Amino acid sequence: MRFLGLFTFFLLAVAPHLGFAQAERKVPVAVSHEGKDQVGQSVARVLEETISASQRFLPVAENTPRPRIIINLESTEALAIRQLQGQISAIAISIIYYRTGMPGVGIFLGQAVNSCSPEIISACVKNIIPHLERATDFLKRHDPDLWNTL
Repeated sequence: MRFLGLFTFFLLAVAPHLGFAQAERKVPVAVSHEGKDQVGQSVARVLEETISASQRFLPVAENTPRPRIIINLESTEALAIRQLQGQISAIAISIIYYRTGMPGVGIFLGQAVNSCSPEIISACVKNIIPHLERATDFLKRHDPDLWNTL
């Protein structure tokens, strides 16, 4: 009987907190791509799909008026040899915090360079996500005021 009373007390004390863990808000992220190469375009498309499926990030349009993180991808075919065209692209990645009304083009958070081929598009995107995570973690730690605008 005493055990039942303790169990009931425990259940009443803990139950209100179960299932009400505060979910971390999703970070709005836009993907911007410049480049005419097919590989770079595919990386941008798969990156947007990956962000859409993410538990941490929320895809938004590049021109949305709300503050956001923008991943700028610039790609070009890496090899100028005609027989190898479409086989590999160099991709520059810049990650910035942006909101309207800010001077300049935003706050630079990180950069990376990647090379990709049609066979490894998903792997290339998986290599970009950790850069995005580090950039958003950096913003959260070092500038909580800006972080809270997201």
